[in-house]
Amino acid sequence: MTTERPVYRPFALAAFVATLGAGTPIGIWLASWLYLGTHAVPIDWMLLHPHLQIFGFFAVLIPGVAQHLFAQFTGRAVRHEPVTGWILGLVVSGLVLRVLGTCLFRPRFIAIASCLEAAGFFLLGLWVWRSLDPPSLAPERRQLAVSAGWLTLACLVEAVLRWRASRAGLTLPDLGGLRAVHAMGLFGGVIGWVLGVLLSAGPTFVPRWRTHLGTARALPWVLSLGVSIAAAGEAVGWTPAAGVVPARLGELIALACVGAVLVSGGVARRQRGALPMVGQSAAEARFFNLSMFSAGFAVIGSAVAVASAWSGADVHQLTDAVRHLVTVGFLTSTVVAILFRLIPALEGTPLPWPRLRALAFWALLIGVLLRSAELFVGHGWNGRAPGVPLSGLLVWLAFACVATNLLRIIAARRSSVR
Repeated sequence: MTTERPVYRPFALAAFVATLGAGTPIGIWLASWLYLGTHAVPIDWMLLHPHLQIFGFFAVLIPGVAQHLFAQFTGRAVRHEPVTGWILGLVVSGLVLRVLGTCLFRPRFIAIASCLEAAGFFLLGLWVWRSLDPPSLAPERRQLAVSAGWLTLACLVEAVLRWRASRAGLTLPDLGGLRAVHAMGLFGGVIGWVLGVLLSAGPTFVPRWRTHLGTARALPWVLSLGVSIAAAGEAVGWTPAAGVVPARLGELIALACVGAVLVSGGVARRQRGALPMVGQSAAEARFFNLSMFSAGFAVIGSAVAVASAWSGADVHQLTDAVRHLVTVGFLTSTVVAILFRLIPALEGTPLPWPRLRALAFWALLIGVLLRSAELFVGHGWNGRAPGVPLSGLLVWLAFACVATNLLRIIAARRSSVR
């Protein structure tokens, strides 16, 4: 189902600007400082990196793609709705103001930016609840609305933390609280949204997908429990005696929800001689295989982190590696695969450069492996250190492969109109 101008397009363009223009480059800078000894990254920019990736890339894509997915779920036509324009305007305005506040060292700008983003995600939750009204979609409606609620709550908590810090004359709020904000956004918001979409969209990707009704009903409650424990642990502090164990335990519960939905849906079942993803080319199916393997290793790494933190070991690097397995290996691979499939379907034209799919896949695969080399560096294998920042360049390249195809289609459309 297509429209003259696909409604996802401005959301996709805004998301790619956020990650290609700032989010991923800051991550490369941060990894270069930690593992190559380059110029130190100011703390404000360190905090900006995860926010742009979680709330600027993944969360901005969500309402854009959702308009087309909801039409598929409900059988209604895709149409431009005024509320989605407000959602985009509020969230993008908040992101721009956040970047400006970081550049100009204006903490109150960032507090206002958090309020704008919270308002946008609150409207997203209301729109989800109104759009998914068929009774048969009750589990999806509940899960997606709760996920939008986590995004809203995360931004509101950050706004409160930054206003309190500003009134106290501090330039930065409590860092544990900001780690809790990122945990809420990533595990409750983004991962929660992906799982909610899979409840209905799973058959698009996996043959004979069928999520157990009990799993679907329990998902928002169990996932919220894990996110709450993780956020509380992060807010307490980064010490084995205080918050590290519950923080890692909460993440493990959230990642276990990912595994439960995938296993319940049937991702482990294979049909002889058939691709694991329905209607996918072999190139696109590989992205989903990378995504599934990354999710599995993230669950294992998270379980090891819980056990290690319980014994009093330092799990900072392991936690960071698990987070990147989730964001790069699981989420990014899934999003890139979906976009490579949706762009030609929604734009009504083939990909201008389909071979970039293979380049994006290998860039992501090598990037995930190199990013995981952080663990070897932490155990004295310093020869692996250059690979950690290089992984950021490869992830940037994978994003660029998708964005380049989209921009080429848009340019061709405008030229034909003229």
